[in-house]
Amino acid sequence: MKNKKAFTLIEAVLVIAIMGITLAPFSVLVVNVMRQNAYSQVQATAVALAEGQMEILTATRFSLLSDAASTPFSAPFSNYTYQVEVDYVNSGALNTPVVGPTDFKRVQVIVNNSLLGSLTLTSLVARDW
Repeated sequence: MKNKKAFTLIEAVLVIAIMGITLAPFSVLVVNVMRQNAYSQVQATAVALAEGQMEILTATRFSLLSDAASTPFSAPFSNYTYQVEVDYVNSGALNTPVVGPTDFKRVQVIVNNSLLGSLTLTSLVARDW
């Protein structure tokens, strides 16, 4: 029996305990990285959807730009919604809505998602003559 080389029960338990202690922080790190990666993916998708909607709006005639209520995107992005807010602004204060009409409109596309919350993309559109 003395010539056989094997792990004793105590050695095996110690190895398992040491592995558990060293791997626990690593698993927390992996979970946090995966959560951040998912959030970044949702945020990138929301930005792309907002930019696409903004391109549609900036190609619209100035006189036809108006608010739009909360609307879901089509599949596979149906868990995202958007709304459009259009306000007249003066050239001297582009962030302050005024009673129109003026030669400028501030257009905001607000994209919402349950994980992200809301993301706002803002642009300025000038009157087309």
